[in-house]
Amino acid sequence: MKKKTKILISVLVILLLAGAATGLGLKAYHDRLVQEELDRQAKMLEDTRKDMVALTSSIPVVDVILIPDPILNPLTGIEGYNEDAVGKRPVAVVVENSPDARPQWGIDDPEKAPDIILEGEVEGGITRTLWFYADYTALPDQIGPIRSARPPFIRFSELFDAIFIHWGMSATGGGYVGADSVFWEDGVDHINEMSYGNGALFSRDYSRPVSSEHTGVLFGAGVEGALKDYGFRTEVDEDAFSTFTFNEEPKKAGKTTCNTLDMGISSISFTHSWTYDKKDECYHCSDYATDVSRKNLLVLFDSTGYIPKANYHGTGSTVVYCDYGLYGGTGVYASLGGMADITWAIEEGKLVIRDEEGKEIVGLNPGKTWIGWASSNYGGWAQAS
Repeated sequence: MKKKTKILISVLVILLLAGAATGLGLKAYHDRLVQEELDRQAKMLEDTRKDMVALTSSIPVVDVILIPDPILNPLTGIEGYNEDAVGKRPVAVVVENSPDARPQWGIDDPEKAPDIILEGEVEGGITRTLWFYADYTALPDQIGPIRSARPPFIRFSELFDAIFIHWGMSATGGGYVGADSVFWEDGVDHINEMSYGNGALFSRDYSRPVSSEHTGVLFGAGVEGALKDYGFRTEVDEDAFSTFTFNEEPKKAGKTTCNTLDMGISSISFTHSWTYDKKDECYHCSDYATDVSRKNLLVLFDSTGYIPKANYHGTGSTVVYCDYGLYGGTGVYASLGGMADITWAIEEGKLVIRDEEGKEIVGLNPGKTWIGWASSNYGGWAQAS
């Protein structure tokens, strides 16, 4: 019995040893297969790398040229703006608009016409204009006739942090707050011919048979020197500068057809008619005794008040000044043969143009703008056809 047991144990040991040997053989075989696969994949990667090196070495090297963003005029959105003028304050120049003043010097300059023309009422139904230039180093050779300042125009210029240029000003008295007080109270940087009187900046042009009040001119080349003489801040205050939104692609202002825009400042003031020309995609007006063209037309309706001032300049007569509230309200925008109703407001000291519902910011088309400052309570109107 003991002998059989020993034989059985021996057989079991032999079987266990054989199994172990077989397991070791399988593991070695498995490890060899894994290594062969790894070697195969490594060779494929190396072959791919060599192919990519050969391919890229045959591709010619091309220099990458980074095109900078275009520099835009902040008042017009037009490309090609003077890089040195970026971040500088604009200037706002008071220009007369009575019939004897037309055509105004510089209004139709082919390259240096004003970026923005604002027209509003002053007194006696007469309107005056305020011309804005973003780059004070690129004004026309001659601008005029230059006339005196009025409070609403000063306040409008403040919406663009502009340096104000004028020839005289209305004075406070008899219940009327004049331009002299507004300049002082608002701390507006301004150049007045009657106190500066530098022949390099102001003069008179007697080439027309008109009275002297229609002869005052500004020499554009002298503005930069005058700003240095006064030591005015020339860097724009972004918090006080109204920024328009400009469309990347020009488009009609609205669905209403506007081949002609007729409008009146008030019931006692001038009317204007602008006609759209598809050739240059601008509106044209001949009311200034010359062809004035603009890409954008804005009519802003504002509440007006009429303030009498007795004994004007000691003459014993009374003059009634027109004052604008700058309260915001409704208006219209016309461009590219279309017109849209808009709303406008002064928000944090800036002019904001929105759609009729007062929600979305209205984008203007790149180009120069005319703004008709009309009375909302004294007969101002606008009509498209």
